[in-house]
Amino acid sequence: MVKRKKEKKNDLRKLPNAKASTKLPASQLQSTTSRTTLGLLYQKVLYPRQPPIFIFGLFNSAYLPLIPESNIKMSIDNAKVLKTEPLDPAKAKWTKLVLSTYRDPRGKVRDWEHAERSTRPKSSEIDGVGIVAIIQKETGPELVLQKHYRPPLDKVVIEVPAGLIDEGETAEEAALRELKEETGYVGVLSESTPIMFNDPGFCNTNLKMVHVTVDMSNPANQNLVPELEENEFIEVFTLPLKDLWETCKKWEKEGYAIDARVGTLAEGIEVARTLNLFSK
Repeated sequence: MVKRKKEKKNDLRKLPNAKASTKLPASQLQSTTSRTTLGLLYQKVLYPRQPPIFIFGLFNSAYLPLIPESNIKMSIDNAKVLKTEPLDPAKAKWTKLVLSTYRDPRGKVRDWEHAERSTRPKSSEIDGVGIVAIIQKETGPELVLQKHYRPPLDKVVIEVPAGLIDEGETAEEAALRELKEETGYVGVLSESTPIMFNDPGFCNTNLKMVHVTVDMSNPANQNLVPELEENEFIEVFTLPLKDLWETCKKWEKEGYAIDARVGTLAEGIEVARTLNLFSK
């Protein structure tokens, strides 16, 4: 996987019972200090409450300052698909459509068209990982979640942290790396699931769910610094596990899409509660 570049945190839209957990240091949200008197004056007029953080080219023909990222309010809710069109298979970088000819249980030969990822490392039997990251608090365990805009749905999706396997990585190594890159959290491994297939009637994509705990007494988890790629727009928050099922219903009404991994986890908790599976 391409190494991720550091990216600023987007504004977090308030969610029911959700708590923002990602905050980048101010030093990462400021561009280089201005170098001309005219630039300084321009900034003080427009931004009297902020330090001079524009880059201003005195001899630039446009005479326009560059607006620093910290002054650009951006929400992933503003993202929108502009057009959708057929893709030339030769131009596809991440997936491919294939036709499998197979013999069914009665001996009849049939065809099945399906999709495959083009990114699975040769050394790996899985495409990626999903991460169930738990933070233990006095009020109960909380789950690390994300708001992530997904163009195939043209919606903001509620997800757990996740990502693709890099060459030579184990699922556990990938999980810890992806958790750090997407959320800033440093996790401790708990366990991994068997290989799971996302949608076996449509594609061969698979993954392992890796469970980790996040120790908030660890200094590394005090000042979170995600390392997002330039085209990733992720907002991180936590939610009490006990509220996940009901909150999923609220999110759907608010227009969010629910990732199957989040929904399945919520449903499992609800089934266990309803059937008293763990009552003594």
